[in-house]
Amino acid sequence: MSTSIDPQTIEFFQQALIQWFQKHGRDLPWRKTRDPYHILVSEFMLQQTQVIRVAQDYFFQFLERFPSIQALADADEASVLEAWAGLGYYNRAKNLHKIAKIIMSDFQGEFPKEYDQILNLPGIGKYTAGAILSFAFNLDFPIVDTNVQRILKRNFLQELKEKSPTKRENIIWNLSEKVLLKGDAWTFNQAILDLGALLCIAQKPRCSKCPMRPICQYYQKKISKPDSILYWTRNS
Repeated sequence: MSTSIDPQTIEFFQQALIQWFQKHGRDLPWRKTRDPYHILVSEFMLQQTQVIRVAQDYFFQFLERFPSIQALADADEASVLEAWAGLGYYNRAKNLHKIAKIIMSDFQGEFPKEYDQILNLPGIGKYTAGAILSFAFNLDFPIVDTNVQRILKRNFLQELKEKSPTKRENIIWNLSEKVLLKGDAWTFNQAILDLGALLCIAQKPRCSKCPMRPICQYYQKKISKPDSILYWTRNS
C-alpha cells in the first residue's frame, strides 16, 4: 500500500500538532534537560512504568544517587538494582548499568551521536535510539511507540490492509519519517507523544478536542456513519 501524502496535509499535521503542544504539552522533568544520560535514564524508566510515577517518585531519586554516567558505571550492580527498587523489570537497570560501562570504556565517557552506535547498546531499540538522538541532540530521527503508531494509523492509514507485521512496521516507520518536522525533531516528537497520551488514546479518543479532525481518516469515518450523521443533525 502506498503511503503517499500530499505536502499540504503533512504541513497541516505538523503545524496543528506544534500549536496544540505549545498550549497543552505536559510539564515533565526530563524535558528540561538535553543531557543524553538523563534522557537515557528517563526512557528506560518509561518503558514499563507510568509517566507520573517516574516523574514524581523515581527519576530524580535515581539521578541524585548516580548524577553522571561515570557515577553509574563506577557503581556495583547491587547498588543500581537497589536504586531501581519499585520500578520492576530489573533487566532495564542491568542494561542501563552495562551502557554506562560501555560509554566510559568505548566512548571515553562521551555519549555517541551515531544511530547505529546507540542502537547497538544493550536494551536499546529503534524507538529509544530515536528518542535519545532527537531529545538530547535535536537530530532528525522519528520515534514510534504504541501511541505514535495509533496516531499515524488513525490519521493516515485507516484503510491499511497489509497483514505482514514486518511490512506494517516498515510502512509506519517510513510514514513517521515523512511527517517528522525536520529541524525541530525535539518539539515534534514530544508533541506527538503528548497527543497520543492525552487525546488520541486507545479507548474513547477525545476527538472533539483534537486538532487533527480536518485530516484524520478515523474521525472522518466516525462522523460519516449513519448514527453519527443523525446525532450531528439533531444537535446542530
